Amino acid sequence: MTICIIDSSVILTSLLNLKPTSEKKFKNILQQQKKGSTEVYSTSFLSLEIANGLRFTIKDSTLAKEVFDKFSALPIQYFSLNASQIKEILEISYELQTTVYDTSYHFLAQLLDGTFYTCDEKYYQKAKALGKIEFL
Repeated sequence: MTICIIDSSVILTSLLNLKPTSEKKFKNILQQQKKGSTEVYSTSFLSLEIANGLRFTIKDSTLAKEVFDKFSALPIQYFSLNASQIKEILEISYELQTTVYDTSYHFLAQLLDGTFYTCDEKYYQKAKALGKIEFL
């Protein structure tokens, strides 16, 4: 079973058709999930990150809510991190000079022995040495 962890950059890039190659890869991940060969996970705060990204990307609130509905229908399993894990994520984010949010997705990939997929090139460049990450 393949385990994929996705962040808000993948979702927003795909739903807003910002980068066709990323969108294609994400659709492939979802097709593999339908076949039962892949599980898709994210952190429990993904919905808030998506809503915030829509708020500052789409000027029309009605359209933003429609896109959010499409996101809400995606078959993503949410993982809640505990205080000890967040403390470890905080330390890693200091080491990498990255946000706790971005680092948490990567941490989850390591925890679940999966691959973290992101469209955030800045984070990818800072963290690729840790492994378990793929830039879309």
